[in-house]
Amino acid sequence: MRIRRFAAVVAGLSLVTAAAAAGQATADVQGKPEPTRSSVGRTAAQGPQAKAQTKAVAAACYEYYGGITADGLNGNYKVTATRPVGVIKYTPFKLFTGRATSSWYYWEPSATVGYYAGFVLRAGNLYAGAETYYNGSDIPKTSSKLLGGGYGGFYSLTSANYYVPGTTKEHTFLYALHTNGSLYRYRVNGPTGPVVGAGHAPGYSGFKAITVISESPTYDTLLATTKAGALWTIHLPVTTPLKGTLKAVRASGFKAYDQLVASRCGKGTLLTAFDNTANTLTVYALGKAVGSKTVINTIGTAPATQNAEAHFLYTGSGSDPMVGE
Repeated sequence: MRIRRFAAVVAGLSLVTAAAAAGQATADVQGKPEPTRSSVGRTAAQGPQAKAQTKAVAAACYEYYGGITADGLNGNYKVTATRPVGVIKYTPFKLFTGRATSSWYYWEPSATVGYYAGFVLRAGNLYAGAETYYNGSDIPKTSSKLLGGGYGGFYSLTSANYYVPGTTKEHTFLYALHTNGSLYRYRVNGPTGPVVGAGHAPGYSGFKAITVISESPTYDTLLATTKAGALWTIHLPVTTPLKGTLKAVRASGFKAYDQLVASRCGKGTLLTAFDNTANTLTVYALGKAVGSKTVINTIGTAPATQNAEAHFLYTGSGSDPMVGE
């Protein structure tokens, strides 16, 4: 089932349901109100800014990010790749705790209902979570559903969603790093799971964070940092067994970052790296990933004042695939 249908039945999630506090966006940089979260969802549903840029410099691109705090709040950002980096924050609302999460996809089954939905690691469990907006409200109802236990060793989570209208080749995977030194892949079967194991491979004990930069019918590509601060790509065919081809992109410079969140910008990648200790984010524009010859432009660093522990991308559910490699 394609992920664009994910949110169609998310309203059935029932373990946690709460009306969150309303909040207009406030600007750390600009100083003007931003649209409501539900209208942001409509923007996300349009997909990545595939035509925004054709070069690595991504000055016109922007993305919306969520940030889950230790208290279970979700503090959102709009981040624009300008110099200086533009950061607009939204008033946090009550979600639930989570130590890692996938991208959250938006779908709008009617003119009055819209959903964001994603997967969240909480303690040793995996949940499907959702934010539901009714009648253009800025007050989402949040919900979560337990998918299973045994996930205590995972510490970085990312999702790949390949879907192109008119084709039969599509897939939705979750990728996760584990403390046992392995990279795991799970196939997402249905809008709220279950997720089914689709292979794992050893040899990743030195890695710290992962994010998807390419999605295609035959492979996904992850961008990953190591605990020592290096940057690598991991090319993963969708076939089994799971076996990655690793290429070094940079030998150092990325040690401070706890999380990476990537999105498409033109023919390249907009990368936002979060330093949870300093509560900052740094934006990079990447050209096509070609190992050490990959073009990386640093756009700038800005405060990430929501004090979040787990950051994620808000994106469209049927949007164009990532093309970072």
